[in-house]
Amino acid sequence: MAINLLRQDPRTYWHSCHWRVSSDHSTLSGPASRAVLRRVGRSSMPRPTVPPVVAFASSAIAFMTVMAAAGAPSALLVVYQQHWHFSDSELTVAFAMYALALLLALLGIGSLSDRIGRRPVLVAALALQAVAMVVFLIAPNIGVIIVARALQGFATGAATSAFSAYIAEVAPAPRKKIAALIVSIASVAGLGIGVVLTGVAIQFAAAPAAVVFGAALAIFGIAIVVTAASPETVGGRQGIGDTLVPRIGVPSAARAEFARTAPGMIGIWMSAGLVLGLGASIVHQALHITSGAALGLVVAAQPLAAAVSALVLGPLMPPRWFMPAGYVAVLAGVPLEACSFAAGLASLIICGAIVTGLGFGTVFSSTLGVLVPLTRSQERAKLFSAVYVVAYLAYGIPTIAAGFLSDAIGLVPAAIVYAAVTVAITAVGLIVSLTRTGSTSGDALSVHTQEARAHDVRASTSGTG
Repeated sequence: MAINLLRQDPRTYWHSCHWRVSSDHSTLSGPASRAVLRRVGRSSMPRPTVPPVVAFASSAIAFMTVMAAAGAPSALLVVYQQHWHFSDSELTVAFAMYALALLLALLGIGSLSDRIGRRPVLVAALALQAVAMVVFLIAPNIGVIIVARALQGFATGAATSAFSAYIAEVAPAPRKKIAALIVSIASVAGLGIGVVLTGVAIQFAAAPAAVVFGAALAIFGIAIVVTAASPETVGGRQGIGDTLVPRIGVPSAARAEFARTAPGMIGIWMSAGLVLGLGASIVHQALHITSGAALGLVVAAQPLAAAVSALVLGPLMPPRWFMPAGYVAVLAGVPLEACSFAAGLASLIICGAIVTGLGFGTVFSSTLGVLVPLTRSQERAKLFSAVYVVAYLAYGIPTIAAGFLSDAIGLVPAAIVYAAVTVAITAVGLIVSLTRTGSTSGDALSVHTQEARAHDVRASTSGTG
């Protein structure tokens, strides 16, 4: 109750604290009253926190920086390979370790912030990100880079669901409607921004890794301080033994919609892995682009287009057709990318990446827009964990498989096979989306949403936060 009142009207909250202290003082006298007053004053007056609007903005920036740092190695691994002359299989291991550690974090502690609070999880995740940046800065070989990627993957997995839920909860009332949109664009735009800035650093900086990871380290340090002073949105309600029990699942109200959107989620995140996972190697080896800035722009075209799609096109299109239109864009863009690999045309891969990115942003933001309103605040981290488990399994496993397949048949043929599978799965997502559009009424969705919001109101009035 106190947390919700603080978020809605800080002045009313502080006035209520003062009233409780004053009323206790008026009913007691003497030394006992002063002792009680001191105890009540200490317990009812929480430590100062930054305003919710500052917490909202800083958490969005921190989340985007986490994703930007995750995207940076996509371009740097090619540079490392040129300098240290390690094999393609070791490069694949570096990618696989990141995905594996991220999934372990999502499966093991993805919903931890639902039980102990958002703030401690976020502070710990940001601290581990900072450690990973230090390891990247001092890495002398690919073995240490693999360790850094594992640390980064685990920290990203721990931060992803907690940030996704926290941004939606701490957003001021006028900005609640765009919170889910910010979550969707922060994840994909952060990847794109990280790749672009890394490409520019490769092109113009003498020590690009020091520039990229040093800047990220500084931002994470500031984010740790601000997050530690930010308001909590979920109160811890379970013992430490319960918090260590791995839990992953989808809240009951959202299970039907989650199942219907899963094929499309797999398809669009496979399309992301095609460019972000294999793109840098293909651009360098098949398209013969050696400029760091150009390589970064090509690889980043898809995630940046996804962010533009979610931010600009979403308000312009009717929700009924927004998601199906996104699937159509992915089905058009991925074959363009495959043709560019076969023909060796850089301009064609850029066109394909932009079209695919527009579709990705449309589908992903629409999916979150459908699922988030169906869940209660205490279940959102668990929901986001489930969403990102599906997403990163689709993003990581096919890319790793394509890497091993390329050893047998070559990089370009493996990428074309990957693209064909992506198109097939995305087509299934489109078919299910059209079926859902016809069978799921807005009234039914509204009922689930109202039930979830009603539970949040009951929880806040009962003091569960």
